[in-house]
Amino acid sequence: MIESLAKEIPKFQDKLKDLPNEANMKELAETKVPVNPLEYSLGTIENQSLESLKIQNKCAAESNVANEAKAEQIEKNREDGKNREDVAHEELKKEYPDLEGYKIEREQYLRDKNGNIFKDTVTGEARRIDFVVTKDGKIVKSICLVRGGEEVEKMSKLPDGNR
Repeated sequence: MIESLAKEIPKFQDKLKDLPNEANMKELAETKVPVNPLEYSLGTIENQSLESLKIQNKCAAESNVANEAKAEQIEKNREDGKNREDVAHEELKKEYPDLEGYKIEREQYLRDKNGNIFKDTVTGEARRIDFVVTKDGKIVKSICLVRGGEEVEKMSKLPDGNR
């Protein structure tokens, strides 16, 4: 967007040269063309405003294209994340079957050793773990998926320095 505007600056500089000044007013008077300085200025302003609107419209169109691309990327990332979670959930169900008393829970809050929801002391935000596997009320495994499908086991509490 800035590059587009930068390319248009010379056009505006050329238009500024067209504004009435002593030199071109004398030239107009010598050609015997009756010109009202106010009408001349208004015409120049109108033309510059039109050019300005054209540039604004061009920049808005470029911005819309960029926003659409960004929205598409966000949707793709959401779908990829959902697919990773589905694959991980299926693997956990195989490794920790319900019939053996395991319970797989999604999106559980990170908790401290007393079972309280752990909140970051700086941001005040609670964190969620993608999957927590429990058996008889005790945590067997907790997993947080990261981009690329890797999994990271989480402790019951992370120190603040590991944000």
